[in-house]
Amino acid sequence: MKKSSYSIKEFTQEMQMDDIQELMRQSKLQFTKRFGLEFSKDISVTLVFETSYDANDFYNEIRFNKAYSMLYRVAFNTSKANSLIVSGQATLFDYFGTNEPNLLTASRDLGLQFTIDFVQDYTGSTFKGSVMNGELLARQCIVEVSSVLPELTLGGLCQIAGSFEEFDLLLTRIYTVRSEALL
Repeated sequence: MKKSSYSIKEFTQEMQMDDIQELMRQSKLQFTKRFGLEFSKDISVTLVFETSYDANDFYNEIRFNKAYSMLYRVAFNTSKANSLIVSGQATLFDYFGTNEPNLLTASRDLGLQFTIDFVQDYTGSTFKGSVMNGELLARQCIVEVSSVLPELTLGGLCQIAGSFEEFDLLLTRIYTVRSEALL
């Protein structure tokens, strides 16, 4: 790997694959084989609101509106003021993508804004963004791939998105990190 920053499509081509699904499948298998662990079926995201009133309104909408309560579980984050933890979906794109209803729909319906904070288990891949009246703004997904254990991070791509287009809409960048093996 020559370059250090890639789009998901460029990275897949660099890995000499044409299909993102194949890269994710192989990486997930390698992760499970090496570490004996599996990524969970759903992920949770932290939403941080400007006020506790906004957090309460959003909580009530997700918890008690049938359209959302069938898709998501929501809880107050006791370690961070004015924030909620939402779970129930398999990928970040399921929360903030083009299929509605999603968390962007709830933001638009309520006229609320919040920031998104996601750090993936095992890998440390991050997604940060802000939502204003249903629009996903200032977003960036960072995936750092180690040269020593690439499967550690690549095994978790399946929790971010499922296609080149979805990764691009989340503004995903993959950074290769040169590491040295400790003996």
